[in-house]
Amino acid sequence: MDQNRQGARASYVALSVFVALWILAPSAVRRFNREAFVEFQAPALHLLGKSRDLATFWEKKSRSVEEMAAAGRDLARVNAALEIQINKYEDIRRENVRLREITHYNVPAEYMSVVARVATRDSSSWWQRIVIRKGRKDGIRPGAPVVFGNTVVGRVTAVHLTTSEVDLVTSPGFRCTAYLEGDEQNNIVLVNGVASNSLGTAKARVSVIPRDYSLLAGGQPTRVFTTGMGGVFPSRLILGYIDGGTYATQVGNFKESLLVPSRDLYNLQEVSVLVPLHQNPGEALIQGEDFQ
Repeated sequence: MDQNRQGARASYVALSVFVALWILAPSAVRRFNREAFVEFQAPALHLLGKSRDLATFWEKKSRSVEEMAAAGRDLARVNAALEIQINKYEDIRRENVRLREITHYNVPAEYMSVVARVATRDSSSWWQRIVIRKGRKDGIRPGAPVVFGNTVVGRVTAVHLTTSEVDLVTSPGFRCTAYLEGDEQNNIVLVNGVASNSLGTAKARVSVIPRDYSLLAGGQPTRVFTTGMGGVFPSRLILGYIDGGTYATQVGNFKESLLVPSRDLYNLQEVSVLVPLHQNPGEALIQGEDFQ
């Protein structure tokens, strides 16, 4: 019994010494250790993601020739329809460029789209963070917006050599200004993530809603769009939908509500990271923050 107590006491002493050394160590040492640990586990993350892709490949490989032929015909029809849409959008783009030249409109920030596969979903953050298989060597930078189509997925918070961490829209650290659908005055509201556990449905909060604003008639879901202010997210991207029903709380002359993401964030297999081609003031501020 005495030996067990002495062993337990020695373990506590060793743990206390380790914690004290970690706290007293310079920030550069702690940052190096974190980066070394992330790079140590990066091959395992890549292997996990690639094994999942391989399983999907063999699952499709096992299908019959008739099924694959039918899927090819359907894909050809979809491609033909998309080519028509691309030509239409190209005409719209040219007209848009012409009107901007006439009005001397300032061109918004340009982005380079980097497609990345989702490696893992971090349960330690209540399923509100994902790790993607692209990093610093692929041009990813902290603060870059992450999207799926025209929908906001989240924002890059930490970049490593071959992987990056992304806080989802529902993460407590996520912040973004937005517009509400149907608000003719374009009042700016604030969207921020809400802490929740892994058993509940993750949502975000929409605050600073004007008291006189009303939801869309007919029970239609009210969409929430990005404003494009701050130089982080492009404008008119969909953040999600106002949770149906009444507003949660009212503070002063404003109201609040909950936001449901418009995509199933936890089933995404692939996302796009929008890396600005030119640094802007908003990005400079983001890069100055410590996301570690």
